Amino acid sequence: MKENSRKLKRTMKMAAVLAKYGFDDIMARYKIEKWVSLKSNDKNGGASNIHSLSVYERIRMAIEELGPTYVKLGQLFSDRDDVLPVAMTAELKKLQNDVAQEALDVKEKIANELGIDPNDYFHLIEDVPFASASISQVFKAQLLNGEWVILKIKRADIEEIIEADLLIMKDLARILGNHNDELRKIGLLKIVETFERSINQELSFLQEIDNIERFERNFRGHQGIYVHKIFRMLSNNNILCLEYIEGIKVTDFGQLLQRGFDPKMVARVGYDLYMQQVLEHGYFHADPHPGNILVTYSGQIAFIDFGIMGTMSPPDKEHVEDFTQFLVQKNASSLIATIKKMSLEHSIDDDDQLERDVYEMFAMIDQSSLKSLDVASISKKLKSIFRKNRMEFPQYVYLLIKGIVLIEGIGRKLDPDLNILELMRPYAMRVVKKRISPKYRILKGIEGFKDIAETWTEMPGEILDLIKKVKKNTLKINHQLDGLSGIKTTLDRLVLAMIISALSVGSSILVLADMPPKVYGVPLLGFFGFLISFILGIWIVISMIRKKNN
Repeated sequence: MKENSRKLKRTMKMAAVLAKYGFDDIMARYKIEKWVSLKSNDKNGGASNIHSLSVYERIRMAIEELGPTYVKLGQLFSDRDDVLPVAMTAELKKLQNDVAQEALDVKEKIANELGIDPNDYFHLIEDVPFASASISQVFKAQLLNGEWVILKIKRADIEEIIEADLLIMKDLARILGNHNDELRKIGLLKIVETFERSINQELSFLQEIDNIERFERNFRGHQGIYVHKIFRMLSNNNILCLEYIEGIKVTDFGQLLQRGFDPKMVARVGYDLYMQQVLEHGYFHADPHPGNILVTYSGQIAFIDFGIMGTMSPPDKEHVEDFTQFLVQKNASSLIATIKKMSLEHSIDDDDQLERDVYEMFAMIDQSSLKSLDVASISKKLKSIFRKNRMEFPQYVYLLIKGIVLIEGIGRKLDPDLNILELMRPYAMRVVKKRISPKYRILKGIEGFKDIAETWTEMPGEILDLIKKVKKNTLKINHQLDGLSGIKTTLDRLVLAMIISALSVGSSILVLADMPPKVYGVPLLGFFGFLISFILGIWIVISMIRKKNN
């Protein structure tokens, strides 16, 4: 009941704001006005010149007035020029996190939330926040031992407001999707559901604590990075107490020089640390804008604000490694194959045109000098390829594109000659070396063997399901024969491929068993098995090339 009351209240607010900024015609077109049971008496809210503004300006102003949930959603869409017009995303980029300060008795809040007397822990707590965002406010404080900390405190009732807004957004996405083919095609509801998961993570300070601790473990012992300390006993899901880091904003060129730091070296170290997050850890900062990166007075890089992190599974990380490798090598066909693997879904009407678009992106890279090479333009080209082929990706892909563009922008301010693709080259070479190493091939062989074993285990159940369908007369078979020429050759190659797989798996087992005799520490039988597999594989590739040329 309470949830419905909050939802109704927020719905009425949304309808009033939409009417104020001249979108009552949209509400009428999709019958949303009837759905929210409201018509604004003051259609333009006193703003007589509202229609002199562009539709995108009015959308941005409406979002700002609707509050934190809509601002966060607008910020998410500001990087989605693969689904929205560029003019609209440009306007959405103007949405800011800074919002009006909210009066708060910090000591009273700490006492109520943590059940402690703040005077037993704090020597000083500043009354005025030094940062005020849509979800929380940040205050500076000093512990009794003299150590300075920050207190990140959620705004009152923010979780209830966001929960109601999310319910409305999902309802609205369903209604708009049912009445508009384009909105249904871009998967509006799916985007809102992805946003829901993202903002719920940002709402959880306990999740942010886990993020910081995981990030710290990943870089433990690394001298180039500093991760701030967490005070768990002074934190919960609504209050986060962290060490205050003294440092210089990463793009403050003058301060860096004054402190004796080389801005070009800072750019390279910062980029290197970000690539380690992506390609080595598969866990990266999702919003590395200049305000979230500091250079400490000791010269270390410090990332702050770990509310949202990009997370990749091992297969995701391998796809990103492949993408990096093939982009640097300018291998169009392999890059396209990797993009397809990364996508959740795609609808490619013209494979030849897709390949031409990728080569056009390579040409943009080749024709640009070091100073004019713009990663933002390349990312726009990549997103246009996504849009044309109706490609949808996991959230980490969009976070990664945004992160790389932000990092490159910071690097370019510090070093105008920075060439991010050249900096990517060593990582691409590392990927190649890793992929051809015996250890990697053995592990992949074992994984393949496990997949075969699992498939074999599941097969009896699948056969039983097939028999049941035959008995119930519910089995349907769809087939299409486009030509039988070359089927014998294909079958021969298939048999050879199975033999190669068996030899690779058997050789992997022999190598792991460490059976003598050995040559340079490698079991001889395992070595010969891999050699025969390699020769057969080369023979298959050569025969396929010959057939293609004929």
